Amino acid sequence: MAVARTAGELLATAAELRAERERRDAEQRERDRVRRERSAVAARQRHLDTLAVDRPAAWQRVDELIATKKPREYDTAVQLLVDLRELSDRDGDSSSFRHRLVELRAAHARKPSLLERLNLAGLDT
Repeated sequence: MAVARTAGELLATAAELRAERERRDAEQRERDRVRRERSAVAARQRHLDTLAVDRPAAWQRVDELIATKKPREYDTAVQLLVDLRELSDRDGDSSSFRHRLVELRAAHARKPSLLERLNLAGLDT
């Protein structure tokens, strides 16, 4: 014979089931977030590894982008410089990067828009 449950018991059971479902959903969201972060870190490392293959070409690309004197190209050059800085830090060669950055800033000292972008990206000397 089935035991009749009160409305309060039914509501309590529903609340417990809802809380359990919400907990499982939160755990899944956290697992997904961690997976996305790991994937982004791995993609970033692959990007830096690709860049490391030919650093001189990357520096040449920076020079070419800056030579266009176009703001959008400046943004691309700055992002490439950020990548080169991270690569240099990762490889323990940050003094070489800083030296190249000092030279670049001196060569383009009359380009305030570029210098502002470099400063905003933390690429100051």
